[in-house]
Amino acid sequence: MLSKKNLMISTDPKGQGGIATVVSSYNKDGLFNTSHFTLIKTHSSDSKNKLSAAILFFSSLLKVIFYGLLFNLGIVHVHMASRGSYLRKSIILRVAKKLGAKTIIHLHGGEFESFYHKECSDKKKTHIKKTFNMADKIIVLSSSALTWVNSIVDDKTKTCIVYNAVPAISLPPKKSVQANILFLGRLSKNKGVDDLIHAFAQLSVTYPHLKLLLAGDGDPTKYKTLAAKLGVINHVNFLGWVSGTQKKQYLADATVYCLPSYYEGFPMGVLEAMSAGIPVVASTAGGIPDAITNKQEGLLVKAGDVGALTEALRSLLSDEKLRAQYSDAAKIKYQENFSPDVIIPQLKNIYKELLDK
Repeated sequence: MLSKKNLMISTDPKGQGGIATVVSSYNKDGLFNTSHFTLIKTHSSDSKNKLSAAILFFSSLLKVIFYGLLFNLGIVHVHMASRGSYLRKSIILRVAKKLGAKTIIHLHGGEFESFYHKECSDKKKTHIKKTFNMADKIIVLSSSALTWVNSIVDDKTKTCIVYNAVPAISLPPKKSVQANILFLGRLSKNKGVDDLIHAFAQLSVTYPHLKLLLAGDGDPTKYKTLAAKLGVINHVNFLGWVSGTQKKQYLADATVYCLPSYYEGFPMGVLEAMSAGIPVVASTAGGIPDAITNKQEGLLVKAGDVGALTEALRSLLSDEKLRAQYSDAAKIKYQENFSPDVIIPQLKNIYKELLDK
């Protein structure tokens, strides 16, 4: 009799981005060992060109087939986002189903609904619907994502929310006494970086020593040009991708964490700030309102409203007691809803439910 094998299909957890961070967290929290998962990476942010990316994907496909032929596949847990990620994972999902696996689509990325409506032909929309209906379980990251996915699947009982989780963050001693605003994420318009720099320029009039720390991947060239045009280039630090102890130090030194995105799944940076006790100003995009209730655990504004963003940041920069109030509430909410101790058992229950069918 063939032994059982479970597979986790994802981007390289050592790379950059939300999926990588989530899967890396699962591994650190013991999910791979306790649920007997083997990781197969289909993509890496370190791929140097299209050829190396294609080779990595086809090797991952061959591994799925190899395990399917040599073992009795149990769960194939597929982490999926839009565009290229969807294409790669939809192929692997179909192969896994042919090999008799129970399959899970774990939908990441706040742009999938926009991708579906604005970028997909009717033929591709039909393909996406078939892919989602084919899966045995669909995990989404937020209430808004659940509503949308339920609009394209036939069986709504197989969809559920499992929030992202981050390990509790223990911060090092604060090094900087200077007030600053911290952003963690890709430097792009969709993440609201343009709006944040404009808001920061307005705040700099009142707070001439304030710093804006932009940490993340992406090309900073246009944002350096914008900061220079607005006269704040000497007060904006472009840090590049940060992780580990370096990220913890920036969190420790942060006065406010800000994420004014236009699209989001369930941002890890917001969870990290909540865990670390850093007050949050963010937009209402995607799953952010599931994490932060406006004026309870932080402040939320509509994406694109630079005036509201400026005033929300100003209110926290000027009021230490309010910062502490939101930070304390956010830390409690993190512990009760988004810690690995809460989320990992939810995933294990999903696996048990599928394998018992």
